[in-house]
Amino acid sequence: MDQSDVRSYYQLSGIHGRPFTPWDGVPLVQEMGYCSHTSNLFATWHRPYVLAFEQVLYDNVQNVANSIQNDTTGEYKAAASTFRLPYWDWAAPTTDGSPVMPAPVSGSPYIVVNLPNGPQTINNPLYQFNFATSDLPSFPDSPFNVWQQTLRYPSTKAAGAASQDSLVSQQITQSQGTYAQRFMNLLQAYPRFTNFSSSAWTPSSPGYDSLESLHNQIHGLVGNGGHMSWIDYAGFDPLFWLHHANTDRLFAIWQALHPDSYVESSQEPIGSAVLAAGAQTDVNTPLKPFHWDTNGNFWSSASVTNTSELGYSYPEIQGKSQSEIKAAVNALYAASSGKTITRRDNVGGTDNTLAPLIAAGLSNEAPVETVPDPPATGNYTEWLSNIRVAKDALESTFFVHIFLGDFNPDPKTWTLEPNLVGSHSVITPYVMKRDPNQSTIVTGQIPLTRALRADEQKGLVNMGNETATKDYLTRNLHWRVTTMDDKDVPRDQVPDLKVSVVTANVQAAQAEDEFPIWGEMKVQTDVTDGRPAGLGVGDAV
Repeated sequence: MDQSDVRSYYQLSGIHGRPFTPWDGVPLVQEMGYCSHTSNLFATWHRPYVLAFEQVLYDNVQNVANSIQNDTTGEYKAAASTFRLPYWDWAAPTTDGSPVMPAPVSGSPYIVVNLPNGPQTINNPLYQFNFATSDLPSFPDSPFNVWQQTLRYPSTKAAGAASQDSLVSQQITQSQGTYAQRFMNLLQAYPRFTNFSSSAWTPSSPGYDSLESLHNQIHGLVGNGGHMSWIDYAGFDPLFWLHHANTDRLFAIWQALHPDSYVESSQEPIGSAVLAAGAQTDVNTPLKPFHWDTNGNFWSSASVTNTSELGYSYPEIQGKSQSEIKAAVNALYAASSGKTITRRDNVGGTDNTLAPLIAAGLSNEAPVETVPDPPATGNYTEWLSNIRVAKDALESTFFVHIFLGDFNPDPKTWTLEPNLVGSHSVITPYVMKRDPNQSTIVTGQIPLTRALRADEQKGLVNMGNETATKDYLTRNLHWRVTTMDDKDVPRDQVPDLKVSVVTANVQAAQAEDEFPIWGEMKVQTDVTDGRPAGLGVGDAV
């Protein structure tokens, strides 16, 4: 498909950021991508975006199926009619210690597929996107103006750089437990949509995490200096679409469990190509550039509330009660399950198996848990690390790493350190000029409980004693900041960075179809007081 076509991969990917050109005739009010980030519209804007990509892909699948003229034509057409976009469930553990990042995504730039005339080797469409030479002048930022293909954790910034997918895979797998914990916490302790959806800080909010912050962690670890690291270029990486299909899935699960909370009226902290900073938005704000019809009307948050009405659903929620949804989520993330890449369900259709291109090498066997779960009955304490910082603090994307125990002083090792609890990512445009007078504060949260439990199993800490646990954290909890080229930034030089520790008393679930019940968050200021970028006595919570 010609790249001038609005349905081309290049055009669809460019909606998210560069090259900052109008899509489908929708003008830009400022040089930014259309996407909503650090916004109340984050979750809802990305839904029609993924849907637009899925629709184009669906049409192409139908064309391929209709082009087959032999005795398998009916089989191909039947499979094509129920096609939906695959999603990559990076929060689910895999089997036998296999990587969370599936081999079809990162294994080889080529892949063998079965066609009616026999097996053929083709370019792996999930491995990378190859730019036309004429595209690069539209990317003013170095090194994106010399890279001929999308890259993950690039080996250099030179034109001949290569993706280091093995390192990406190790990073993603290293922090997998954090993703599952963060999502479960969001389901259990974040009943209000505004807090759940956006990474923007709400002072005195009961929680610091959000779907956007969790999704940012994947962007940072997959990109690590490559295209997925920055809002301007992320949409070109094929993994972006599998990642955002999963982000939409997590949003849909949350919606099913919290049907009474949705988009509220708020101001845009940063804005987008079609919304100026400070613009007032609500459930009826047009989600530009996605047209509802040919009369110039647009989709809105109100019109994308229900996935079933949009022609798709997800296996954890389709036709299920809230108790059944909780049981499904508990089985997937609490007790662990196998698949990390599957597809959105076609509503009312049959549940066909994915083609080998997608499902190769994946298994349904449950892995062995190495860290004990919370007590089956009674109460226990959740320990969490809160992070808040100015989004434009370093004028570009960066990590805040949380460690429990010693770590190598070389920052290049930090995303793979055994004592890493999690790496929080702050995702920005490639250049985000700092404005101290108008900085947007963003937040994230790294759960500490499972890491503490693992240390308790080693006899290092007694979690039944709150004072002893706080003393242990004071000695062993560390945080560091790095840029996307693995450079250490002194913590006290990062504007508005504050790391804190909070606890919540939690009543354990009594059944497989229930969730734990969280009490109020309590700030444990004495763990971080007096430390570089640590929350101190008298600091705003």
